[in-house]
Amino acid sequence: MKIAVIGTGTVGVMTVCHLLHYTPDLEVDCIFNPTKNILGIGESSNVHLPDLLYKAAGFNTALHSDELDVTFKYGVKYVNWRKKDFFSPIIIPDYALHFDNFKLADVIFKRLKKQHQKRFNTIEGDVKDIIQNDVLAQVKVNDKLLEYDFVVDCRGYPEDYSDYEVADFLPLNHAIVHGINQPGNWNYTYHQATKNGWMFGIPLQQRQGWGYLFNDNITDVEDAKKDMASIFNISVNELNLREFTFKPYRTKKFIHGRILRNGNRAIFYEPIEAISGVFYDNINSAFYQYIHKLSNEDQVNYYLTKLAQR
Repeated sequence: MKIAVIGTGTVGVMTVCHLLHYTPDLEVDCIFNPTKNILGIGESSNVHLPDLLYKAAGFNTALHSDELDVTFKYGVKYVNWRKKDFFSPIIIPDYALHFDNFKLADVIFKRLKKQHQKRFNTIEGDVKDIIQNDVLAQVKVNDKLLEYDFVVDCRGYPEDYSDYEVADFLPLNHAIVHGINQPGNWNYTYHQATKNGWMFGIPLQQRQGWGYLFNDNITDVEDAKKDMASIFNISVNELNLREFTFKPYRTKKFIHGRILRNGNRAIFYEPIEAISGVFYDNINSAFYQYIHKLSNEDQVNYYLTKLAQR
């Protein structure tokens, strides 16, 4: 069996690792356009990631942490949500990671190629289309058609939302991300409530990542920037900003025939607590059941839809 994974963001890497480790006779191609940058946020994991990276790629967090700028995550600290700040721990002996996801694919793919050899390949090119029939799936890369048994689409936000359920009850739609070129010396993901929403803080060995989330239909973008700057006691001009807009949604069909959607191609909800990572793991597990004919398309889509609703 041969499967294509499209995209080299965090979920693309997770999916490749999952397929190679749990299905030993499988061949996996990861197809990506090197000129397209990954989103570059979401650098806080759940407990499944360090285990998966070790099993699939031999990446030992204790020994190789410098390669991904890793810090250990032992829980989430909530600041300004209640009268007293509180800590939500990860139960020992589990732990999660903060990591540089700009480096993730390069570091892990080198290890995967060494460990799995001919079973894993990377293909550089721009994906123009995904076509399927009862027998196979085809990926059009530049002007060439490549054939696979299945395709996992991890290309990020959809171009349109006609095949998606938009979750209007979730209020956030805008993020401004501020990077600080100093090490983070704490071992938890920082969640601070603000007057306009909330802000995350992620510590890495070489830098910190902070993201201020709000609703731009309620809060003016410039007001959000001013509030973020005031938290750090700097001017707006001193913020090292990237900016994102988004909407909360989930696909109507996670699996359709020979094509699976994962990552932001499948679902994007409130990013607090790294819940999305847990969901992406569940998609990969459900896909394993599907390709081994332990469940059918309707069963997988029903299960994942109910999980998304919960």
